[in-house]
Parts: sequence; C-alpha cells; structure tokens
Amino acid sequence: MSMKYFFIAGEPSGDALGGPLIKALKEKQPDAKITGVGGLQMQAQGLESLLPMEELCVIGLWEVISQLSRLMRLINAMTEEIIEQQPDVVITIDLPDFNFRVAEKLKRAGFKGKIVHYVAPSVWAWRPGRAKKVSKFLDGIMCLFPFEPEHFEAHGLRSKYVGHPLIEVKHETLNPDLFKEKYGLRKDAKKIGVFFGSRPHEFNKIGPIIVESIRMLHEQDDNFILIAPTLPSLEMEITNLANELPCKTYVLTDQKEKWDAFASCDMAIAVSGTVGLELAYIGIPHLIAYQVHPLTYLIIRFLVKIKYAHLGNILLEDKVVDEFLQGDCTPFNLAKTLYKWLKHPEMLEEKQEDLKRVKEVLRADDNNFVPSHEAAQFIIDLVNNKVKKPKPPAPKPKPEKKKVEKKKGKGLKKGSNESSEMVSPDISDKEEANKTEQ
Repeated sequence: MSMKYFFIAGEPSGDALGGPLIKALKEKQPDAKITGVGGLQMQAQGLESLLPMEELCVIGLWEVISQLSRLMRLINAMTEEIIEQQPDVVITIDLPDFNFRVAEKLKRAGFKGKIVHYVAPSVWAWRPGRAKKVSKFLDGIMCLFPFEPEHFEAHGLRSKYVGHPLIEVKHETLNPDLFKEKYGLRKDAKKIGVFFGSRPHEFNKIGPIIVESIRMLHEQDDNFILIAPTLPSLEMEITNLANELPCKTYVLTDQKEKWDAFASCDMAIAVSGTVGLELAYIGIPHLIAYQVHPLTYLIIRFLVKIKYAHLGNILLEDKVVDEFLQGDCTPFNLAKTLYKWLKHPEMLEEKQEDLKRVKEVLRADDNNFVPSHEAAQFIIDLVNNKVKKPKPPAPKPKPEKKKVEKKKGKGLKKGSNESSEMVSPDISDKEEANKTEQ
C-alpha cells in the first residue's frame, strides 16, 4: 500500500526545502502519493498543489491582523481538506503561524496520521514557550541546526537535526566565469547582486528604498552592473523595479542558474531573509535591509532575545554582515556602504574571510550527510515507530531559601562598596561613555 503525504509550504524558502525532500522520499518510496500546497520546486517533484503557495504567506503582526479573517478561512479549509484526504503523514514546512494552527486543529479533530514539522521555530531566540506548546500537537520536528533538538526533546517531542539545505550546495560545481561569459558581463565593471525579496510587502516597501540607494550610488560611481535573481512568479514585479534603475540590470529567473548568478557577484544588497544566509555561505559580501510595521517592530524588540537579524550573525554571535533595519534602512545608508566597498576592494576581501566562518558552522563533518535524505529517513522511521520518544529531563531541585537577617541602617553611603549594586543598566553606561569620548 502506497504512502500518502500532504505537504504545506507557503513561501519560496519552504518550497526550496520541500522539493529535495519530496525527491528523497520518492527515491525511498517510488509509489508515494504527494499532495498539498507548494511552489514550483515541489511541483517539479510531483506535488499536486491545491492552491498558489503565496496565498498562505503573511509576515508581521500588523500584516497578519489585517488579513486575519482570510487566513482563518484558509486554515479551516486546509484542515477540512486533510481530514477528507486522510494522508498517512502531514509535513508542514516553516511558516509556523499558519502551519501550527492547522496542526493543532487536526489533533483536536482526532486526526490519526503523523504530523511532522520541517524547520524548528527559533525558540532559542524568542518565545521559548513554543517548544512546550508544539509538543502537544506535533509527532516530530526536524531541525536545521545541531543545537535545536534539545529544546524540544526536553518536552518529549521526537526531534532530529537533519542539517541546513545549504550543505547540499557544492562549491566546486559553481561556474561564475561561464555565467559571466554567457551574459556578456563586462570584466571591468563590479557586479552587484540585488535581491528585492519574495513577499509583496518586501518589494513594495523596501524595493523603492533599494532603487533609490542604487541611484545615489550611480551618481558617485557608475562602473557597476546589477544582477537581480528572482523567482519566475515575481519576474514582472522585479522587472518593474529594475526598469527604474539607472544602470544595466539583469533580471534572472532560471533557478538552474541561481548559484552561478550568486557566485558572479562581487557584493550584494538584499532584503533580510533566507537569501542572506545563502550569500554568506558562498562568501559574497553583502548587507541586508528590512522594515516592518512599527507595531510589529516594537513587539519584536520586546520579545526577541538576540542582537542580530541575519542568521549568519546569529550563528557566529558576531556582526560579520551589516544590518540596516527600520530607521537605519535608508537609501543614504545603503548607498554609503556600497560606495565604500566599491572604492576599497580590501574591505571586500576582509568580508570574504569573515564569511568563511559561516560556512564552517553550517558544514557537516560527514561528506555523505545530505539534509534532504536525513529528513526523509526521519519521516519514514517516525511512521514506522522507529523513533523513540525522548524522556524529558528530571526537574531541577529547587534551591533552599536562605534566611536573610534584616539589618538596621540608614541606607547606602556615598562611596561605599554596596553602592555598586545600584549602577545604571549597561545601555546607560555606554551612552555616558560615548558622550565622554565625544
């Protein structure tokens, strides 16, 4: 009897994960039936998509609220479709705000199949309580980074580190010289990659900022050309933006040329997202830009426990990639950084050296380690009950409360050692130090 899989992916990064995973599953189970929602890469491997993938993707608190009724209708419809089809496994890829609601509804409805999520939510960065919550309605979770499984195993959820898909990109197969020759790219001109994002919010809001930054750069130095890789579904939108640029721009949609196009760039400017880690992995110096609704940003600032937005910076705990977020995301700031790189090639060389560390962090020690195959095997083992349920760690004993004797006194005296407990927070100290230096 053939296995039935139902996939849910709602954005290009999820589609890029889903395509190789479906291929790996079919290699192990040639008669498997694949349905659900996904993009071109998943469809190329045999997925019958029920609706356009882009219908599911909304990013940001305010953006979600404004489309809440539509999203709830989609969640309900997706749940009903899965219950009607009764697949053996539901595989949700990233897009947690949508996918977790579907998964939770399925469990409440008594769905008997397995529910597996691909790309663990970043509980180590913010909202750690999600680890316990998802353990109640997921049967398994597949993690991209080796330090993630323990967060979910602590709550009894079957978890596995399957590796980041970038591991499957082989540097030795990249051929930027052939790519440059094919498109007749001038050898004397710098090649700047321009990545406008994959969501309407991104190329509508941040796209014009990037366009204006390129205009400002062009006024100071016009010895460069632009390479703008994008998805076939976004070709018209990105071409419209490219038409506003003052210099030669190559809009590329052939996914087979994606990595050669990346490798052809001397530097890049990108909307923050998956593409940032991709550029870092192959060693292309770049900066990231991003803006969200002010309300969304305030909430993120309150909840997020990490300092950086770029995954490479997060993994290294170091700012190796320049980030321009919210108010810092201005045409002037972006243009100024690119101009410095154009005028000082040695800065690009330093960036390339820094980015090698990102590759080292992501790369697996075993050359035979293939993330899509690891993910496929985990799913098959889970269905066949070969994955043991982890035992949550024993609760830590509560420390004994020490009795504190109250001492009579008139408070802290100036110059006393005890006053060190009343110093200002770090941020204030830094501000004062800056004032002194100035």
